[in-house]
Amino acid sequence: MIKENLLVALRNFWKAKTIALINIFSLSIGISAALVIFLIIQYNYSFDKHQPNADRIYRVVTGGKWNNSGISAPLPRTLKSEGTGIEAVAHFFQYDDWNVNVRIPAMGKQEQKLFKKQKGIIFSDQDYFKIIPHKWLAGSAQTSLKEPNTVVLSENRLAQYLPNTSPDQALGQTIVFADSILTTISGVVKDIDANTDFDNRIFISLNTVKNNSGLEAFFNWDEWNNTNSISQCLILLSPGTSSKSIEGQIASLFDKYNKPEEGEKNDVHVLQPLNDIHFNTDFNYEGTDKSILRNLSLLALFLLLLGTINFINLSTAQSSERAKEIGVRKTLGSSKGQLIWQFLQETFLLTLLSSILSILMVPILFQAFSGFIPTGLTYESLWQSKVFLFIVLEIIVVTLLAGLYPAFVLTRFNPVQVLKNQVSRSVSQTRSAWVRKVLTVSQFVIAQVFVIAVWIVSEQIHFAVNKDMGFRKDAVVNFYIPDFMEGKKSKKKVLLEELKRISEIQTVSLGNQSPAFSGSMSNGITYKDGEKEVKLSVDARNGDENYLDVYKIPVTAGRNIHLLDSGREVLINESMVKLLGFKNSKEAIGAMINLGDPVPVVGVMKDFNLASVRSPVKPLMYFGDKEHGYVIHIALRPDDMTSWKTALGKMSLVWQKVYPNDDFEYTFLDKTVESFYQQDLRLSKLLRWAMGISIFICSVGLLGLVIFLSNQRIKEIGVRKVLGASVFQIIMLLSKSLLSLVGLACIIAFPIASYFMHDWLQDFAYHITLQWWMFLISGLAMLALSWLIVCIKAGKAAVANPVDSLRDE
Repeated sequence: MIKENLLVALRNFWKAKTIALINIFSLSIGISAALVIFLIIQYNYSFDKHQPNADRIYRVVTGGKWNNSGISAPLPRTLKSEGTGIEAVAHFFQYDDWNVNVRIPAMGKQEQKLFKKQKGIIFSDQDYFKIIPHKWLAGSAQTSLKEPNTVVLSENRLAQYLPNTSPDQALGQTIVFADSILTTISGVVKDIDANTDFDNRIFISLNTVKNNSGLEAFFNWDEWNNTNSISQCLILLSPGTSSKSIEGQIASLFDKYNKPEEGEKNDVHVLQPLNDIHFNTDFNYEGTDKSILRNLSLLALFLLLLGTINFINLSTAQSSERAKEIGVRKTLGSSKGQLIWQFLQETFLLTLLSSILSILMVPILFQAFSGFIPTGLTYESLWQSKVFLFIVLEIIVVTLLAGLYPAFVLTRFNPVQVLKNQVSRSVSQTRSAWVRKVLTVSQFVIAQVFVIAVWIVSEQIHFAVNKDMGFRKDAVVNFYIPDFMEGKKSKKKVLLEELKRISEIQTVSLGNQSPAFSGSMSNGITYKDGEKEVKLSVDARNGDENYLDVYKIPVTAGRNIHLLDSGREVLINESMVKLLGFKNSKEAIGAMINLGDPVPVVGVMKDFNLASVRSPVKPLMYFGDKEHGYVIHIALRPDDMTSWKTALGKMSLVWQKVYPNDDFEYTFLDKTVESFYQQDLRLSKLLRWAMGISIFICSVGLLGLVIFLSNQRIKEIGVRKVLGASVFQIIMLLSKSLLSLVGLACIIAFPIASYFMHDWLQDFAYHITLQWWMFLISGLAMLALSWLIVCIKAGKAAVANPVDSLRDE
């Protein structure tokens, strides 16, 4: 029986090839989208699931007004010595912007090797391996990172740096980092095969920092009031210890070693569970927000739903062509259950074909979802048992959703009326017509929401990228200095003087980060307000006196800083003036801010954005610093783009002269600002794909409804033509009710889209305003497209020979 039903199904598919292909294609799009999104979700939820004691592993992060994934450098070692209820404290410095050169010195017959721009390097201690276990191939977790200037390599890096060298043979060999950090290999570990957010490959002993004055200063080794995201801390709690008790201990340590004044509080430190690290974007700029995964799931559901609705509409639209077959089968004794089973088998076969096609379409969908596809997720990820089970479950669910309603509609036909060719009269007034209309309206509601979302997201991105951020971002070049941690041995001042001689450059400055960047830098300060001292943590930048000139940041009161041989000077922005309680900018001039030593406020900067327009302007200070700058800031001539290439060429030559072993890599600041919105750009691209797919599926669904209505009213059309109705009048007759459905869908979609887009815009501190004409134009565009689709089929029905339509058997 099953074989016979499948043969009948194949004959029916062949008889209505166009409809079958449309059904298969529209369903396959939804299935493939669901499949890709399942892979994305399954991949993201697999991170660090392999870690033993995962429920007792936490990261210490800094909360309060500004979230920071890092902590002050003295906290971990103090917590280790004075804390209770803790099995291990792992402090490590992880600087993702490092492009460190690794040099393997010549030894015996081995020539010197140089590996540029190496990543995955951290400074850590032995407790790191108690919390993030690795399999040891040489050395041990207890001793390998105990001494300064020792390093542990992963198996992958050992093979890269010292090929054909066994782990035991590698012990004792020398590796030089950044041309100055001389280390000895003390251990080799296997790479972690599972997905993890702690996929580090090179582990330099933490004691190396303490024994190196340049590193010690760069990492603020002894500063309790300095918080930087590169200073990370993992802890493993003892069984039965609560995270709240450890948070209390941390607060007590800060009160002890960074004692606040009466009425003031230190920054809040919280314990972030291991399973939250991958998803919490407040503390992980490269994390995966769970809301994104939820939205992707909804998108997959919508696309799958559109394909299913399309299948139902086209199946019921073809019902009159299957009526005689059903009538004959009922006359010959087929029960309703047998007929439903037959149609479900047809739907199963079609869904199976769609699923096979969807697997072939996955690479195309990988492109559509490219912004959301993790680097570790590939097409080969399909061949997993979990994915196979998901596909089987999806086929069953889609078969039931798409097949049950058409099966009930088709099996309701009266065989007597069917064999008298009166099927149209028997179904024209039933509720099935209303169901089809509801489904069609639902389709166009989804499509219309996508159209509006694409427009508003695109407008917001355009607004964000082109917004005046309060500083110059055009024709500004930034690049990192490779030896910035070497203190007085650094050649950065030589480079700076050479760059100043290039005539195509307007201004050169040495400092830390640009006004806006992807990250955060804050400093603790103390300000004496009358008799009361106030402790604050504010955003900070530092550098020389040319920084403001490079970025054209106005000083609204006072003057720019001067670099002094003794002491420092500080600028604050207008927001910080308000934070400190001054009535206006002029009052703030001369105020003393304690940065470890009293520093005078000599000027007030106009407010500017420190990050993307998602964040409001924050209090900021800029203080002079001659020693610790690690970024070169260069202003080119904005009105002479032809000179940029010449300037960059000369800069490259100067760079190679000063740093011959390092590649010259630079970024334009406007491109850095654009990178703030990569997630939004990816969202825009994804929505455009979703809009195109949904409009296509809706168009086919609308076409199916036109086919159904024209078949139902074929005799009416013939009579009207005989009585003199024009082709245009007949097109209007068929399109009036359908276009009203599309219009109704627009009316329903407008408030839905308005609600969700208004909610999305609230993530931005500065955003566009929703305008009524955006909704009107998008609705008119949808109506115009629908009218075109209706005209294609309705026009064909209108020009048909009325003799054929009025013939009755």
